[in-house]
Amino acid sequence: MDLENQTPLPPREAVSHLGILVVYFLKDDGDLPLLSLHLDCIEMHTKVPYTLYAVANRVSKRARAMISERPNVKILEPTTTALRASREHGYYLDAMLPVALADGVSHICTLDVDSFPIRDSWVDVLLDAAPEESGLSGVLRSENGDVALPHPSCILARRDFFERFMPSFSPDSDSTPGFRTFLHSTGQSADTGIRLGYILWQNKMPWGYLVRTNTRNPHYLMAGIYGDIIFHLGSAGRGNVFRQDFNNSILHRASAPIERVHTVGPRSQALQRALLRFARRDVEERVITRNRETFHLLREQLVLDPDALIGYLQGSGPLGASPELASIDSRESRT
Repeated sequence: MDLENQTPLPPREAVSHLGILVVYFLKDDGDLPLLSLHLDCIEMHTKVPYTLYAVANRVSKRARAMISERPNVKILEPTTTALRASREHGYYLDAMLPVALADGVSHICTLDVDSFPIRDSWVDVLLDAAPEESGLSGVLRSENGDVALPHPSCILARRDFFERFMPSFSPDSDSTPGFRTFLHSTGQSADTGIRLGYILWQNKMPWGYLVRTNTRNPHYLMAGIYGDIIFHLGSAGRGNVFRQDFNNSILHRASAPIERVHTVGPRSQALQRALLRFARRDVEERVITRNRETFHLLREQLVLDPDALIGYLQGSGPLGASPELASIDSRESRT
């Protein structure tokens, strides 16, 4: 459901108490200014009663203190997992969800450590976007190849959606034929939130999606603005490689047969991974270097003057403090 072409909807159930779920990952304390901005924007732009449910198992004591000292914050202490990346993210979201529901929240929202609202009306926009059938709306990163996945950088839904389906945020398949049919029919890649997408698809329930509304794009995925209400830097708690980075790589296409070989046993699997690393090493190193440079520049500009960067991305004016960013923007538009 595209917000731009959406017909007027009847009034939605008001938010009596919003539960915001955030899993806090930071690469190091160099990202503390970004964390502060994230917390500032939630506090400044959220005009409904809310509780920020936080898991901060893998951040420094300084970061944890910054989170805990904010108003309306409830830090949870689930058992630490050895899972990493999207599986770890899903595990902790799954741990927070029943706590928020037990506290009686009327709506559940997820944000990432590097995503935050940029307008006071963000909750209203998400409520208006959510169809009555599902009561769910959120970010759709179509620029990353997503077609049926509400991305946890911002999902909002009524509590009855979660009570009815009790979905997991895990990126893993549930191994049922129906789930495999969903992946095959939609072409959707697994990520945190894939099981919400499956529930919506399985039950033929529409959802309201916020698409990227940038006018300028220094990177095709990082520094995204969605529905003109949510900013997502991307990559703050993860690596610097994304799903679409190698779509045009001849080396990746040429080495794809190696990836498709079914291997049995750890030695064969290790050999397969070594061959792929050897074949793809140069192009992957270039992409990682390029993405890392762009990320650091975007992060620097964001914490230096967030209003200027967001205005620049929305096309409202030049970013005079950073000719480097304008140069990256120009380069990205040619690729």
